[in-house]
Amino acid sequence: MKRVLAQLLLCVSLLICPDSVRAQQSHVRELADIMSRLRSSWQDMPGLSARFTHTFEWILAGETQVTRGHIYLVGRRRFRIEFDGRTMVSDGTTLWDYDSQQNQVVLYGVDSSHDITTQEQIFAAYTENVSVEWVREEQEGTRRLVVIRLLRGEDADPRTVDIWVDTGRMLAVRAAYTDGAGNNHLYVLEDVEVGELPDERFRFVIPEGVVVVDLRPGGGA
Repeated sequence: MKRVLAQLLLCVSLLICPDSVRAQQSHVRELADIMSRLRSSWQDMPGLSARFTHTFEWILAGETQVTRGHIYLVGRRRFRIEFDGRTMVSDGTTLWDYDSQQNQVVLYGVDSSHDITTQEQIFAAYTENVSVEWVREEQEGTRRLVVIRLLRGEDADPRTVDIWVDTGRMLAVRAAYTDGAGNNHLYVLEDVEVGELPDERFRFVIPEGVVVVDLRPGGGA
């Protein structure tokens, strides 16, 4: 669960707010403007919802896996992710991980001692000290996309991430990277909507008959 959640939140956090700017001289001004506007957009954003597709190319096995779902975000600690019979919900205090196929829900505490599983920690861990480079422009219908490479350092996994920024809406809508094992990842956000989301979206009611595993501090597991 931690790896799935961390990967998805890593993707979205990188799409939303890379930290610093380093670019080829010919594109310095526009790239700096894009980065500034991306950060401002996130800071002013009341909430975000989108459909996502994650294409995972497993090199060793020669397989490609595609996961589709929905993601909802408010601030840095509340989110809801729905995909393939899984629902992960954080209200900022508790994280529910519900697997309908296993008929089980696992509860975690959302705090700094629980590795990197909260959106807040993902932002802190993966968006600080990031440099960026201009890669290219693409035209997709009426949309102008600028592809930017995030340089995360030699010790990071992944070391680099490419993001596609829709300059019309000033939103990053794709991210692609190769992980430390050589596997390829592509995340695509579609039907992105920015606006307030109801509090109910970030609460989870445990269905009757579901096995509950409480891993929160003092949860008794």
